[in-house]
Amino acid sequence: MDNIRDEEDGGSTARRVLVVGATGYLGSHIVTHLRRAGYPVRALARDPERLAEERERGVEVFAGQVTRPETLDGLCDGVSVVVSTLGVRSLARKPTPWEVDYQGNLNVLTRARQAGVRHFIFMGVLHGDEVRSRIPVLEPRERFIDALRQSGIAWTIIRPTGAFNDMKAIFDQARRGRVWLFGAGKARINPIHPADLAVEVERYIEDASARNTTYDIGGPDILSYDEIARMAFNALGKTPHISHLAPWIMDATSQALKPFNPTGAGFLRFFRWVITSDMVGSPRGQIHLRDFFAHLASQNKDGTD
Repeated sequence: MDNIRDEEDGGSTARRVLVVGATGYLGSHIVTHLRRAGYPVRALARDPERLAEERERGVEVFAGQVTRPETLDGLCDGVSVVVSTLGVRSLARKPTPWEVDYQGNLNVLTRARQAGVRHFIFMGVLHGDEVRSRIPVLEPRERFIDALRQSGIAWTIIRPTGAFNDMKAIFDQARRGRVWLFGAGKARINPIHPADLAVEVERYIEDASARNTTYDIGGPDILSYDEIARMAFNALGKTPHISHLAPWIMDATSQALKPFNPTGAGFLRFFRWVITSDMVGSPRGQIHLRDFFAHLASQNKDGTD
């Protein structure tokens, strides 16, 4: 696919894609997939050395920080499509979602508008628009989506259910001998592998009908958390040991943490909502969670991690 062209430019220029959040779990897979598919890829990184291997394979690495707009001059020059997976994923006190999820993405959007970018693809949270008032840690991300929709740039919002790295946390507990689930474990989810998510990103880049559209997507398997835990034990060849904790424990922990670390408290409240609510999107992809767990189990047997 080395001859990918931008049809809106009459086939005269390559469709360059900027990936923001390129060193994260989702973003790194998107960079690799688009590079292999033949797209000219520019990746934004605070620490360029984290993308040294991709740079050696032809990815252009742009050194900058979304929270420091003075470092973003020229970021979007020559770019047709921006893909952002940028967002806070840590319980640390700083940086906050308002600084990154909202203002950081807004700083990139400002550069995109100035440079004439045609299409901006953004990774949201499934049902985030429905619960933004009840889960305040999601409000900065939703506020950015509001701004993106009003920006004048064609947009695509992807709202995935969750990624396989979240399920690895359950696998790691099973490897240690016991999985702790909050609630009854009956809430369902169809997590998606980031490689499958990257395929969807490419499809939305190429499909003109994906402009100004939101997609709620997940992986091919719809499972309860209890089923996921048992699948992890099965992959390890272990007898399942699953314990259930009352969800109010996480509520109380979040409330106690709030005066000292509002960001961490907000994410605990978010996690509590996720693990006790159905998070099911339109099934996509080819990679099954059982195969992912089998791969992790084989690494475990080999003594690697």
